[in-house]
Amino acid sequence: MSRKRARSVLLVLSIGIAFFIYGLLASFEYGFNGGEVQTERLIVTNKVGNAQSLPISYYQKLEQMPETGAVTYMTRMRATYREPTNFLGANAVEPRSYAAFFKEQYAFTEEQLTAMEAQRDSLIVGRALAQREGWEIGQRIVLTATNAVKTDGSSDWGFQIVGIFDGATKSADTNFVIMRYDYFNAARTYDRDTVGNFGILPAEGVRAADVIKAVDARFANSANETRTRTESEFMKAFVAQFADITTIVRLIVGASFVTILMIVANTMFFAIRERTLEIGVLKVLGFSRGYILRTVLAETVWIFALGLGLGLLGAMGATSVLAAPLSTVVPSLALTPQIALNALGLATVFALLTGGVPAVNAMRIPSSAALKGV
Repeated sequence: MSRKRARSVLLVLSIGIAFFIYGLLASFEYGFNGGEVQTERLIVTNKVGNAQSLPISYYQKLEQMPETGAVTYMTRMRATYREPTNFLGANAVEPRSYAAFFKEQYAFTEEQLTAMEAQRDSLIVGRALAQREGWEIGQRIVLTATNAVKTDGSSDWGFQIVGIFDGATKSADTNFVIMRYDYFNAARTYDRDTVGNFGILPAEGVRAADVIKAVDARFANSANETRTRTESEFMKAFVAQFADITTIVRLIVGASFVTILMIVANTMFFAIRERTLEIGVLKVLGFSRGYILRTVLAETVWIFALGLGLGLLGAMGATSVLAAPLSTVVPSLALTPQIALNALGLATVFALLTGGVPAVNAMRIPSSAALKGV
């Protein structure tokens, strides 16, 4: 590496850029797909597609099924605040069942739920969103809906903030608000008595797979057939409506690594040719072929190790900076240990691929030919 330091530095930077791209895009993919879902929460949507609604009457039918435990429902109102570009998430829910369904993810208090039940136009706001907008308990705000028109023809919905909820875990996304479904449903002009989806927790001792089969069989051949999935599968399908994130990540990362492989392999070939005389001297002095092989491979591995460290550090810094501004779009943006381990595996494979052939060639150079400078 010290023979031509500028070349080595450029190699390390090239590899670092490739792993920076990988780390950042893999973190985005992780965030888009909903992060690490540790519960057996199930989401029930219309079989036709997530954009199609389901009758609210399904709620009681789902509650009565022996396979289901906690059941809730929600309808998403796409809204903006003050500026047309300031989008936020707003869920119309039944407060008690919603809080029970998400008890492992969000910390709703009894005071918040009681206050919400006492006032129809009440709103509970996530901590991150409240801090971003400067909202406080008792404040009245107006949200402008992009998909819900009131019976008076207005798209402006007035609410009073009665609580600010926190996440039960550090990774929980709190960049949204919840409102009462009955208030939202009575005031809108279309899609009344329908919901966007239902949430189900399996009854004690019942497997999630059995709940999925039972629910979809219950509403088979009805006017509104259902499709039940785990929460992680639902999130992946939701994101896929906008873009195939997995394919995009793989294409970009693949192109980056193919380019880097070609650059590193070509550079290592030239580096070995430049050291032909040195390799011959080592052989004359009695150094084994295995020693020469290990030396060349070690140099390649060291270059990749430096590039990997540089790239992952950059990706870690970028995700930390972007996590808050992009929290409404990518709730779980993070460079996870699994992503780092995957990157380490890739770096090891690529180091062996790019350094293997030059190392074998160096090992096979005859001493006489090396000393002649051939």
